[in-house]
Amino acid sequence: MKKGLLMFALVMIAVFIGNLIGELSLGVAGMEWLGKGYEIGISTTELDLHLIVLTFGIQVRVCIAEVVLLLAALIGYPKLAKLIFS
Repeated sequence: MKKGLLMFALVMIAVFIGNLIGELSLGVAGMEWLGKGYEIGISTTELDLHLIVLTFGIQVRVCIAEVVLLLAALIGYPKLAKLIFS
């Protein structure tokens, strides 16, 4: 349970910091490549049932900085877990 929480925390921190680095690097010469990203998802779809209207859709934007930090977190997780839980 604790190892799962550690993994979840590392992934969330990596995504948050990666997104922050990606956004901040967009205006810096030579660092724009860190902020380049792709949007993955399904555009909104509306279902009208005359009583309620349901709208479905999901969009995820992934930038290069997020992917790099996510890989670093996944690679460093076993060593960090061993250090913390041993």
